[in-house]
Order: sequence, then C-alpha cells, then structure tokens
Amino acid sequence: MPEENELFGSADQVALMRRAKSSWTLVLDDASYSFYGRMVSLCNPGIDAPDRVGALARLQGATSCQYYPAAQASRLSAALDARGIRTSRYEQCWGGEDAVAASRRLLDQHSLPDDLTVVTVDADTPPAQVADLAQLSLDCEVMPVDGSPMRGLSRRGVCLLATDLDGKAVATASSYLSNHPSSPHATDAFWGMLATRQDRRGERIGLLLGARAIVSMWETHGARAFTTGVEKDNSASMPLRSRLGVIVSDWVFIGCIDPGTFAGSSITK
Repeated sequence: MPEENELFGSADQVALMRRAKSSWTLVLDDASYSFYGRMVSLCNPGIDAPDRVGALARLQGATSCQYYPAAQASRLSAALDARGIRTSRYEQCWGGEDAVAASRRLLDQHSLPDDLTVVTVDADTPPAQVADLAQLSLDCEVMPVDGSPMRGLSRRGVCLLATDLDGKAVATASSYLSNHPSSPHATDAFWGMLATRQDRRGERIGLLLGARAIVSMWETHGARAFTTGVEKDNSASMPLRSRLGVIVSDWVFIGCIDPGTFAGSSITK
C-alpha cells in the first residue's frame, strides 16, 4: 500500500514518526496515551508525569503532555528540564458544542473562493496529491502526519485539501480522534494542522476549512470536543481558533524534545 511509505518532512521528522508508530504498538491499550500520527503523547497525566513524559521523549525523540493543569505547568517544565528534556508551553485550546455552532454559522455566512475544489483525503487519493499536501504543510512549518492517518485508514478523522484550478494544493485542515475509547477524553478530537499557501492568505480559506473539519468530525465521527495547542503569542492562530469556538482552557500542552534523539529545535509551528 502506498500510504505505508508516505512519510514526510526532514530526516528527523520521518525518524520521529517511525519511532512513534513502534511506540504506539506498545501502549495502544493504555488509556493514558494518545496518538494521531505524529507522536505518542501522555493525555491523562498524574503525579508520575515527569517520569512518563521524559521516557516518551527519550524513546521517540519528542512528545507532549496534554490536559496538564496550567497552574502547575512551570513545575512540570522544571522537572523535565532537570532530566535534560527541552520543553515548550502551548495553551490547550478546547471547544465543544459552541465550536460546532460557530463553525456552522461561518459556513452559512461565507463561501470559499470559486476557483477552489475541496476534497477529503482517502484511500483513493493519488499519492502525488498527498505529497503535494504534505509539502504545503511543511512550507508553512506545519508537520504533517503520514499517509495512513491522513487517508483515514489508521485513525478516525478527516483531512481536507483545497486545490486550485491547476490541481495544486492551496490549503489544508485536519482533525483526528486520538484518545483511547475508555479515556475521559475519548470523544475529544485533535484539530488543526491548518496550512494555507502564502499567496492565498487573507481569503478565509484556512478558517473555512477548519470549520468544515469541525462539522465533519461532529457529524461523521462522533467527536464532541476539539482541542489543539497554540503558543500564547501566536497572533495569527489565536484569533482564528477563537472565531471557531476553540478557546484557551485551564490546561496546557507541554511539548518535550530530547536533544540527544531529535536534533530539531521544534516539532511543528
């Protein structure tokens, strides 16, 4: 199958995804962990979070700790720093029914430019089109997942692609259910990976694709909440997510990198 070899990004990013796939086979029955294609993350942290997240970072090269209380974030980062793990903080934005309502209103009020065609990436999507989508994401400093989740084969989710009249990728948005069915966050979908070609920004394309992804996940895959991590000073992403009802919560994502395993300074934008 072509999607088995559809890995994109730098050598470090590809190696990270390969290690993450192997790691997931070890913990897929443990509701403490989540995975949507980039890396295995801890999504039900307890008092042993520094040890578990540190081990994941060493094993994969990078990971994240999600649903971590914002008020305790500095303590976790300090504990990980002491273990030689480089950390970064992302505000965990979250939205439920309000996100679906906001998305539907936007889709009722606005349309995509007439020259664009939107497709849902699936098993029949040509490999060249998947590669074009991945390159668009990388050009926007967004790390894509590999072909299997992107096509909806290994994860329940949706990956949308807008193309122009020449068939070239213009924008993309994705959302995936990544948590264990018995997790308290089982119906939370990771949402985002928004990327828009530089010459087409300012046309609401990413906003409307993001809205479509939310509505699709709600109606088709049973998602009942949407979550993503955003740096506090990201002046482009924060307003877009707020318009879609995905707002800052009392949790944070703590991104973790083991410099000895993953050479990059960050995983994704």
